[in-house]
Amino acid sequence: MSFQVLVAAIYLTCGAVLLFLGVVILRENAKNQINRVTSFMLFFAGLGPLLASLGTFIRSAGEAESFVSSPFTQNIFYVWEFFFPLLLLFSLVFPEENRYLKRRPKLKYLIFIPHVFHIIQVLIFYQPEKIIRSLDVAKLGPVARFFLDPLSMIVKYAAVFFGILYKIHVQSFSLINLIFLILAVWFLYRGYKKIRVPTLKKQVSLLIWGIRSSVGLYVVAFIVPVLTPLELSENVRNFLTILALVIGSGSIAWAIIRHHFLDVRLIVRQSLVYFLTTALFVGLYFLILRQFGKLLQNLIGRETPAIDVGFVILAIILFQPIMGQLDDLIKRFFIRERSDYRGMMETFSRKLVTIFDFEEVKETVVDTLKKEMLVEKVHVCVPQQARNGKSAEYVLFSDEPTTEQLGVFDQNDPLLLALREKTRPTPFADFKMVEDISRLFGRLDRLGVFLVVPLISGSELVGCIALSKKITRFRYSYEDITLLDVLANQMVVAKDNARLYQESLEKQRLEEELSLARQIQMDLLPQSCPRSESFEFSAFVQPARQVGGDYYDFFDTNSGSIGLAIADASGKGMPAALLISLVHATLRAEVKNALPPPAVVSNVNELILSSTTAEKFATMFYGEFNPQERKLCYCNAGHNYPLVVHEDGDVEFLITGGLILGAFPEAEYEVGEIALRKNDTLFFYSDGLTENFNADDEEFGEERLLDLLLENRSLGAEELKEKVVQEVIDFSGGRPPWDDFTIVVLKLR
Repeated sequence: MSFQVLVAAIYLTCGAVLLFLGVVILRENAKNQINRVTSFMLFFAGLGPLLASLGTFIRSAGEAESFVSSPFTQNIFYVWEFFFPLLLLFSLVFPEENRYLKRRPKLKYLIFIPHVFHIIQVLIFYQPEKIIRSLDVAKLGPVARFFLDPLSMIVKYAAVFFGILYKIHVQSFSLINLIFLILAVWFLYRGYKKIRVPTLKKQVSLLIWGIRSSVGLYVVAFIVPVLTPLELSENVRNFLTILALVIGSGSIAWAIIRHHFLDVRLIVRQSLVYFLTTALFVGLYFLILRQFGKLLQNLIGRETPAIDVGFVILAIILFQPIMGQLDDLIKRFFIRERSDYRGMMETFSRKLVTIFDFEEVKETVVDTLKKEMLVEKVHVCVPQQARNGKSAEYVLFSDEPTTEQLGVFDQNDPLLLALREKTRPTPFADFKMVEDISRLFGRLDRLGVFLVVPLISGSELVGCIALSKKITRFRYSYEDITLLDVLANQMVVAKDNARLYQESLEKQRLEEELSLARQIQMDLLPQSCPRSESFEFSAFVQPARQVGGDYYDFFDTNSGSIGLAIADASGKGMPAALLISLVHATLRAEVKNALPPPAVVSNVNELILSSTTAEKFATMFYGEFNPQERKLCYCNAGHNYPLVVHEDGDVEFLITGGLILGAFPEAEYEVGEIALRKNDTLFFYSDGLTENFNADDEEFGEERLLDLLLENRSLGAEELKEKVVQEVIDFSGGRPPWDDFTIVVLKLR
């Protein structure tokens, strides 16, 4: 096999790769200008090496030598030079269309004028003498010569002129190509400097490097020797040409497969694998098997068709395994950075697992769409609580930090209602029916939205993502729509996770605050109970929640008596705790004024009335116990009647007083008085004690409490308290108390 045939085979392979890439790019989106320009640029770039290899193969076969060597056939080769204006046009439309070209789109046709003139020149006026001979009108009649002689002379002189121009033109047109190359590289570099999106920047930088390198090698191999005295050998020129073709086609293939150039993705890799596998077998057949067959035929003197049949069978057996190996090789070398969409979704999902703030979720989604899908603008519309606190409203956010919030829209906006019916990303134009009645539609229309992705959680709309067109103006492919659908579901999950996480943080914060409030409330209660040789107090309080609305207290009065209070605020939890804290502060202040129990209770009632609404009230028992006289003066403001259990089993209820606190402004309170005897037991409690329930929803009740007190009336204050508490726990079976309950026990000795 000669060296020329090997070079031609390499030319053929490189040209076929360029043509293949051009066809795939055009097939991916023929309506897009960049795809068309890139496809034709690659077509003409591949046409040159294909024509060169074809001529070499024809010569090596020894057939049609005269056709290959003819000037017309040689000049057809110049058609491939349309690559240069197409490269310049490519630099003007990628990565974004030049603003002058955008305003005057017909200017792009002017780029082709020099090369159109060049092709006409080399295909028509390469042999002017033939044109002159064909215009000989001497054999025609006198009438025909009269009309055609002037025209013939003009054409002859034009042919001579263009013939001279042809000789100059062929030598100097390389300078035109060089100018086109310089302009193309300059425009590409200018476009590259304006790019802010990393993915697009990688695409352009790789293409600039590949085009600049291959163009530079071509200039050294062909243009420099024409314009300067430099002479290069045929082998050096072939080497530089092959290197230029490999670098040029390789950089474009790399950009497509690894960086999604022109949004051409998986189909290129699959087609490229199939193409390379086929080219491998074809190359083996022509470069090795055919030569081996010819050698064997010369040795044995006859043809050997069995070799061709055996090769076909072997190719059928090995085609699929070799194609699989090539696919793995391409994936390993080209897609190591996982720049495909599946890898992007894996990375995106891993990020979302660690994000519990919706603002960060939103920023991640925006950043992913702008960097990986090259979307120009991304807007997110999500609900938030309205200012009136009753209905939800939707807030539109921009991807620009300076103008983050773009508007607030009602949840019943017609566009949002229409979006509730969608389950997939939908073109914005499909919502034209709400154009005149939707504020949100008008806002998105002014922002240049092209595609809307609904965010659906269950059957509810929890927002949407509004996307503009891509920076490169490529269409949203089926793969893009599928990715957006998955990404929207991921965002809904992340949004819910962020909400739940924030709610858990808020709950934790509230629990910490409630725990602190509980501690403060417990600190307000007496740290110890009064006792002496003649009496003993004991107390117990159990809030149903972290904080409660029950309260008890002991006071030292100016008369030497011991003040005793037990109270119960309406409701539970924090509201009841706040009301009971007011009762606590007011009662302590009033006791210091040395007023009788009815006056103390009346003043507390007035203060609660002026500080709360009628729905907030409390019950309270306040009394003053004189240990020396064994006498209790008291006032019961609507509280559960305390029980006085005498040693002989008689029971009295302390009922004198008046109405509950905080509900009636004209309430009047009376004083009650009871003389106590040795071994008497006084039992004060709140209704939470008797309202405990067991598993059968049976109430503990006052009757059961009375029986328990009578049965254990001989016990001391502490022992009786413990007995009652244990009985309540046993009765309820360990269930949490329904309401706060408080116990105060006074035992006389």
